[in-house]
Amino acid sequence: MSSQLVDLNGDGNHDVLVGSFSGSPHWIEGSEQGFLPAAALKDRDEKDILISAFWNTEDKKWDKSDRSGTEGHCTSVAAVDWEGDGDLDLILGGYYEGGLFLRINEGTATEPKFAQENTAIQAGGTPMVVEGGLSTPRVVDWNGDGKFDLLCGGSKGGVFFYKNVGDKSTPQFASAEVLIEPIVDSSYVKRVPTSEGQPTQPGSSFHIDAVDYDQDGDLDLLVGGRCSWEKENVPVLTAEQEARLAELTTEIELMMPKISEMSKTLSESGEKPRDNEDYQKLMRAYSKLNRESSKLRVSPFDSGDFVWLYRRK
Repeated sequence: MSSQLVDLNGDGNHDVLVGSFSGSPHWIEGSEQGFLPAAALKDRDEKDILISAFWNTEDKKWDKSDRSGTEGHCTSVAAVDWEGDGDLDLILGGYYEGGLFLRINEGTATEPKFAQENTAIQAGGTPMVVEGGLSTPRVVDWNGDGKFDLLCGGSKGGVFFYKNVGDKSTPQFASAEVLIEPIVDSSYVKRVPTSEGQPTQPGSSFHIDAVDYDQDGDLDLLVGGRCSWEKENVPVLTAEQEARLAELTTEIELMMPKISEMSKTLSESGEKPRDNEDYQKLMRAYSKLNRESSKLRVSPFDSGDFVWLYRRK
């Protein structure tokens, strides 16, 4: 999620920063011999950096911490020299609430030591929030004034520009300007218009990057997103196929309580489902019915994930 190639520890080698659904951003340190194993980013006390919610690997459950002073679930990260002091600080993006938070580097460019707490980043005098969540920040000088700005995609679509109206040592951001309007659709995977049976734009879960794609001196946008669209020439089932689909649906519905009951019994006895032949036989039969029925279920809609290019005018 929101990977970034950056020299985080100033050793001259590229490192990779990447978000994680675990709630803690990770880095993959680069070396002369190649990349080292991924590791969670730590604060100055060697505790995992996070916003609040995280996957507790010891207790094997979702947990929550108040040590960072903020609320949210971190799934994205970006590095930038926020204070203009020569070292890299961290911007943390929240998944559900869509907030953006700053984690200051209190160390140096070669020995980063990140603060214990986050600070909510402000935009237009209020905490910066990407509507709908999934704040995946990109640090870029969008307007060419020599200061870094922030671009964000959103879970419900749209690309938002936060102009830096401060200076190089004290960045401040204006309220969001919409670069790409979200589609008005309540679906999780938004439905988009089509041309010749193909989707014409992204719908949801925007992950973005800025690059001079056509080498004309300005920045364009690459947008990765999901969408659904209405198919053309949807096949119609024959009477025989409709009857078979009805049979399969009934068989599957009758099988579900059996699977649930057997699963409960095995759980109570402590036996693992994969070690029980009767359970495995039942699941194989269930999978076979599902495969056959899925071939007969004809949806008028299709969905997919694509990368789109928006050239800057």
